[in-house]
Amino acid sequence: METSLRPMSTSQVLDRTFFLYRNNFVLFAGIALVTPTLNLIAQLAQLAIFGMPVTPDRAGMDPSADLQALQGIFGRAAVAGLIGLIIYTIGYAITTGATVRAVSMLHLGRTTTIKQSYDRVKPIWGRLILLVMRVFFVAIAPLLACYALFVALLLAVFAIGRGGAGSVGGALTVGLGMLVLSAGMLAALVWGVIAYCRYALAVPACAIEDLPVKYSLIRSKFLTRGNLGRVFAVYLLTAIISVAVKGLLQIPIYVSSGVSLRGGFHISPGWLAWMYASDFVGSLFAGPIAAIAMALVYYDERVRKEAFDLQLMMEAMGTGEATQIASAQSAQ
Repeated sequence: METSLRPMSTSQVLDRTFFLYRNNFVLFAGIALVTPTLNLIAQLAQLAIFGMPVTPDRAGMDPSADLQALQGIFGRAAVAGLIGLIIYTIGYAITTGATVRAVSMLHLGRTTTIKQSYDRVKPIWGRLILLVMRVFFVAIAPLLACYALFVALLLAVFAIGRGGAGSVGGALTVGLGMLVLSAGMLAALVWGVIAYCRYALAVPACAIEDLPVKYSLIRSKFLTRGNLGRVFAVYLLTAIISVAVKGLLQIPIYVSSGVSLRGGFHISPGWLAWMYASDFVGSLFAGPIAAIAMALVYYDERVRKEAFDLQLMMEAMGTGEATQIASAQSAQ
């Protein structure tokens, strides 16, 4: 039986995560290459379609054009966000599934390669993508609804501002709506965190146990029941590490003079190129950490709730006994 299959504390899960990552960096970085590559392609496509990010200069602008300009900015942000989310979902689903398979092999004392990890999940790519899309939708749907309401209220504020003092009732209504929306956003954020933690082990369940989407979600709810705080702690710590890695690369961007406020908000091409490059490298290095950690949490919860280590031991003993019996029969 693999000695690493024992109940682990949160600190031990993180220690095991970085042990596997450090000793198999090329493997995990190679698997993770897909997601930042797809994200970079999406960013370049948006740049080609929309051009450089620019906010018009309000000086000398006709006030009646404010609302139209704001609508254009939000429209571009919505389209870019939707394209980015779709691309990220596809890359995240595929790379996370392959990473989980690689962790499974290494954690059980076996070996694997980048190609083998992808080959093992290739037949269920579609299922993994649908699964991740469903988890994302459940977690962020309330936030998206709140964002849409926020945009509508912001546009209403501009419309009321153009209406003059006669729109006092409308202004009060919008103000009340903003207060209610703020509470709704907070509730939606809390729900999103809970939902994401609840279904954090759905991808490992699908990739390792070959379960359909519905049963992967049910499986994750069972394994995380009573341990959402632990899953959140692992996610939070890995997220802090990931943000720190990206931050170290992106700090030069924010202290440079690549942004100009003359004539509106403008970004220089060199500044934007460095931002894209640092995001690519940061995602490549930090991307596998959470996936590795969740795969280990998945196995740890199975050990705790299902005595998975004993199951493997019994299977190994059964295989050994079967081999001995077959050898004895062949000798006769």
